[in-house]
Amino acid sequence: MDSQFAPQQDVDNMVDSDNVTINGFMFCARHGLELCNKCPTDNRGANNMIVEDGLHEKLSEEEYNTKWQGDDREPFSVAHQWTRVSNGKPACMEHKEVGCKECFDWGEKLYRGIHGHRKQRQSRLHKKDKHPHDESQKEKVMH
Repeated sequence: MDSQFAPQQDVDNMVDSDNVTINGFMFCARHGLELCNKCPTDNRGANNMIVEDGLHEKLSEEEYNTKWQGDDREPFSVAHQWTRVSNGKPACMEHKEVGCKECFDWGEKLYRGIHGHRKQRQSRLHKKDKHPHDESQKEKVMH
């Protein structure tokens, strides 16, 4: 009997015979490719829907319209980067962590691709929150 208290299935991280889904992005399970001519599959359109709103917020209107290639962007590959862990879920090879944001943060990877592999800029609020000691250390290094 189904219960409202039954644990929810993690559909953002799962493996079946055809696909592996890692942090919501789908790849062919056999080759680990987002765009695979052998399987054949092209998951870029579905995957882009997951990150487009976030990218639209992070990018200026001009950047979004000129630099974001959408479904024509270079596809991702997770070949030799994931493994199944004991619960059957896909995890990164490096940390053995399901849904590892360090290895599989697709929005950040796309943002860095648009911005020449620079990390996302911190907001002004975060800059204000820096500890005064951090600034004094910077000044010492600069002098």
